[in-house]
Amino acid sequence: MTLSTAQMRFWSPEVRELEPYVPGEQPKIQNLLKLNTNENPYPPSPKVVDAVQAVLTQQADALRLYPDPDATALKQAIAKQQHIEVSQVFVGNGSDEVLAHIFKAFFLQDEPILYPDITYSFYPVYSQFFGTKTKEIPLNENFEIEAKDYIQPNGGIVITNPNAPTSIAMGLPDIEQILKANPDRVVVIDEAYVDFGAESAVGLV
Repeated sequence: MTLSTAQMRFWSPEVRELEPYVPGEQPKIQNLLKLNTNENPYPPSPKVVDAVQAVLTQQADALRLYPDPDATALKQAIAKQQHIEVSQVFVGNGSDEVLAHIFKAFFLQDEPILYPDITYSFYPVYSQFFGTKTKEIPLNENFEIEAKDYIQPNGGIVITNPNAPTSIAMGLPDIEQILKANPDRVVVIDEAYVDFGAESAVGLV
């Protein structure tokens, strides 16, 4: 959609100048699995299907009510599955909303936040939108993230692991090195693709 100058006048200045996020190619081929959007080659577990059907038949009346705003049951299930405390779980409307909260809540600092120069392309969009100071850290010659490059003054760090679009993962010792070097900064390890081939860093929390 192309907006006219007359229509654009309603947008706030920050949004007017924003370079929008452009999603990766989304082919419209039937039965094509898109791993970049985390599509699953397998159908839901029969237990999932049974649970959904049980809600629809036994608790259908509850669907007209406002859900628990704290998502307590979901947070408890996630905490149990990840072996962490319920207080360590935050639930949002998709990972991009959670990232937006992170940028707004933690990354408006005097020092720039650090992230790789080749990474999830929403980070620069949020940085521009929220007015976050940033410093892009080059990958090495093998397109890997070097932990030592993140031992410098910063206002926070966000790293996708495994990185996108390179698909190269950092090991937990490297992540721990970054954490120990930045005890007074928020370090976000974005694990959107962790199930494709990396070890989760949740145990380092």
